[in-house]
Amino acid sequence: MKISNAEWQVMKVIWAKGEVTSREIMDTIGTKFEWTPSTVKTLLSRLVEKKCVMTTKIGNKFYYSYVFSESESIRQIIREVNEKTCAVKLPSVIGDLILQSDFTMSDLDRLEEIICSKRQVVVERITCTCVVCDCVICECKK
Repeated sequence: MKISNAEWQVMKVIWAKGEVTSREIMDTIGTKFEWTPSTVKTLLSRLVEKKCVMTTKIGNKFYYSYVFSESESIRQIIREVNEKTCAVKLPSVIGDLILQSDFTMSDLDRLEEIICSKRQVVVERITCTCVVCDCVICECKK
């Protein structure tokens, strides 16, 4: 799912509400981003073209709903980051994400559980997945 940051904001409204009109999107986030109704309609049109959103016409109104759930979309982003990042650098990327995020104690408990379970399948060495390995860039020290 290759969408812009602005399109992602529109998707967040659609995910939250399930089915919406362009007017409802405008009322929800248009002011926050200083968008015009035309901007919202353009973003929706792009999302329909990208097959992220489907439309249903009822009377003279178009209703927009998601094709992929927010969870599915986030899993796709995770796959993309995993594919685009050298395996040697992934632990650092995950660490940075953790440091930049807010968590509850429950969230941290869950992260600790994940790390503990991962310890059962630890590898001796992470293999560089760069197409062309230049150890100065990926620091894999092959």
